[in-house]
Amino acid sequence: MRWIPQDNSATTTWRPKPSSGSFVVKENTVPANENVNTLNNMMKSQVFDDKKAVFGEKKPVAVLPKMQKGLSYRSLSEPVPEGGACNLVYEPDSSGRLVEHYSTQPLEGVAAVGRWTAGTSKKIAPFKFKRNAGRNVLIGNCSAGVQGRKNYCSGWCQFVKSAKIQQGDVTVYDVPSGLKAMPVDVYLYYNDSRPGYQSVKLIPGKPQTTDNLLAVACIPKNTQFYENMTVDLLKWLQDGNNHGYSTKL
Repeated sequence: MRWIPQDNSATTTWRPKPSSGSFVVKENTVPANENVNTLNNMMKSQVFDDKKAVFGEKKPVAVLPKMQKGLSYRSLSEPVPEGGACNLVYEPDSSGRLVEHYSTQPLEGVAAVGRWTAGTSKKIAPFKFKRNAGRNVLIGNCSAGVQGRKNYCSGWCQFVKSAKIQQGDVTVYDVPSGLKAMPVDVYLYYNDSRPGYQSVKLIPGKPQTTDNLLAVACIPKNTQFYENMTVDLLKWLQDGNNHGYSTKL
């Protein structure tokens, strides 16, 4: 029996002469152009999957939480002195960070948790309102565990230190509802040994002077501390640091 080739396929198909009465044997009858198209489609699919793996898919843009009605919302609408003010803003992005935001206008749409204004004999440098749109990152990584809480309290103390340099008044605001930031109490230690005048807790929304200020402590909200009491400064600093963060100014 003789076999003769057929050349109309991607691979050769052999069949016997019709006179032999044998069946035709076919191994691959897919046309060459279909094989090429299939291979190209597979390669394109793989490239597309690789790009998704490398670059990732687009994620929805995070929306900042709305300000709560009440004190935190009113703080953004308080009159700003002619010389401007420095606001302490918490940004939940990048593992949480505290940012100084210098502005001559009331801020809107941001999570302001504090503010200070310069004293009558001081003035905020004009470049601070222009450089980086008035923003200066104080500290990052403020939302992860024990170290994050420590960083958050440290950022608050740095903020009060800036207010002290400008002989200004500092104000704390309640954390806006829906914002994942640690509520804190801020204590100021003055060079005044009278009870109620030495260790003072900031009241939300009420400005407090930094004149004669010796130290500051920031601790988790409602932690028992030296409110309206007299205590040695070193003891005050040590306990403040154990609860959160404290520093001498």
